[in-house]
Amino acid sequence: MNRKLLTFSLIGFALLLSGCAVTPGNTDNGDYQVFDPADIPTTPPTDSLAVDPAVFDVGYSEYSFKVGGGPTWCTINAEEKFAICEQIETDASYDPLPAPDACKVSFGYQFKLYEVQPKDVDAAQITCASGLYSDPSTAQTLNTGETLTVGGITCFVTDVTARCDNKKANFIVLGPEVWAKG
Repeated sequence: MNRKLLTFSLIGFALLLSGCAVTPGNTDNGDYQVFDPADIPTTPPTDSLAVDPAVFDVGYSEYSFKVGGGPTWCTINAEEKFAICEQIETDASYDPLPAPDACKVSFGYQFKLYEVQPKDVDAAQITCASGLYSDPSTAQTLNTGETLTVGGITCFVTDVTARCDNKKANFIVLGPEVWAKG
């Protein structure tokens, strides 16, 4: 009897966590808030300083940074070749994003960029997340005018907003007042 209970409990737990793995389809369907293009950073300043990735190394082939003095933080995973920028829902002042039907947890506060576009999914994604990817409490701060490059992903900060780009011109932008992907 205990074995059956354990089996059903594990299956239920796996189903609960499966919300983390949901990758929504194309999110460029016009259902989202439109931002002034001037509020979305496009390039780092011409005099930006490339910082040493070792400063942001948190182990496990990951490099994490807080975004200026704002509530956003990002992590570049060098082994799996992606970057994730995230923030707590209550820190966002933009309109909530309508979640896809498949997402039963938080949506619109975690953005993911792959170095190389995986088969059948966008290189830049809004993820369905049931928790934080990383803990920002020990991360160093990447400031305005600094860039961090790990592998084929480069991130920079403008005030309290982060932008990460891959070499194929895909990008994610996240800050408390604005988001973008492309």
